[in-house]
Amino acid sequence: MLGVPADADSDSIKRAYRQLARRFHPDLAGPESALQMKRINRAYAVLGDPEKREHYDTIMGGVVDLRRKGFMQAHKPHTPDNPEDVEYSGLNIFSTRGPFHAGPVIHSTLGVISALSSTRTVHSTIIAAGTLDGKGTSWQIRAGEVGNACAFTNDPSFTVESIRELRFSPAGSLLAGWHRFGLHIWDAFSGERLWSLPLDQRAVSAFYSLDIALQVQPDGKRIAHLVLPHLPEDVKAPRMRGVRSTDIASHIVGDTSVAELLDRTVAPEEHNENSRQFWAIRMRGLAQDARTLITLSCAQVANEPEQMSIIRRWDISNRHRPHITSSILVGLCADCTPPYTMTPDASLVAFVYKGQSIRLCNTQTGTYSEFASGTMGSSSRIALSPDAQWLAIAREDSEVNEGVIDLWSIVTGQVIQKFYHPWQISSLHFAENHLITALTDGTIQLWQY
Repeated sequence: MLGVPADADSDSIKRAYRQLARRFHPDLAGPESALQMKRINRAYAVLGDPEKREHYDTIMGGVVDLRRKGFMQAHKPHTPDNPEDVEYSGLNIFSTRGPFHAGPVIHSTLGVISALSSTRTVHSTIIAAGTLDGKGTSWQIRAGEVGNACAFTNDPSFTVESIRELRFSPAGSLLAGWHRFGLHIWDAFSGERLWSLPLDQRAVSAFYSLDIALQVQPDGKRIAHLVLPHLPEDVKAPRMRGVRSTDIASHIVGDTSVAELLDRTVAPEEHNENSRQFWAIRMRGLAQDARTLITLSCAQVANEPEQMSIIRRWDISNRHRPHITSSILVGLCADCTPPYTMTPDASLVAFVYKGQSIRLCNTQTGTYSEFASGTMGSSSRIALSPDAQWLAIAREDSEVNEGVIDLWSIVTGQVIQKFYHPWQISSLHFAENHLITALTDGTIQLWQY
């Protein structure tokens, strides 16, 4: 890829890389050279690092020293020792011109990151990452500098599973994470696990079929508001009840004198219990203020031969009288697929439509628009900015788009910037003024607005 012999020294590799970067960088050669630049970056990321170069040469030479106990070691960022390399050392991650610019980079040793979240405090930005093995780490970033890491982990008595979703309380003192079999809440500053809720009795089909909002009241009381698949009193009852209705409940974190779930009420998608009309709730989303519930359901609708997808906005400010304030018929159920995402205030919901575009639904006005994203593969990622200004799409449907993020302006409906990364995007998250991306090699890149 770099055009150098197998025994090339470090100076030859650096010189070849600089020459190729001048030739193929998209800012100089145009967007069509991005794929070639990404391949060049990958080659230099290995050959330009002495440790990785040694591993690569050993594997290519067919000799494996088992005394090394494996090849993968803690990742160490490559620091150029030649001032001329500084200009090109950042080209492993780069972007076209636009409103965002590259910010801090976290070189974690977590492996594949499956979930991201963040919150802004008075003094810093806190970023949390969860992994495929049920562990995670959070970092505080102040003035562009990455601070000490804080580790957290799932309850070991539960089924070992990945963390697929994370949520912070507004001030950042609490952190929640979950997948299908368990939900956990941690002290975000110490990593101490404060509460775990088993989900194995509920009809949890995926992590997006439940949600949580964490709040700390002025008197210091810490409350977790939850929306979950409905669990009937008789757990032997058909699990279809779990996908037809939503349990709305709360929990006081750290208070052992109360039952696990308080103020429980049920929000049924179909009010006629004798009806054969079957509602299957695919996605539940809870607004950050815990006053609005969003459901995306599949249902048999009058005059429609096939099941349709319906997005409903619920007012749950009065927990004992939840009611629907708007409904949107958004297309055939088979055409509306994950990934799903929504803004913290639950005003916008986005999902993949027909595998070729993104539908963006305004739950307040009952309307939707469509963005021609292109083919969305199974590992695609999408994220909405909290201010509803930007939509980020990582398609991952081919080598051409692997590691590439398209930034769309929601107002104009156009791509206004592209971000290029040397590895696949494993998770994507928008904060107030950051787009946070996690790569499959454990790197976390912040793009700042």
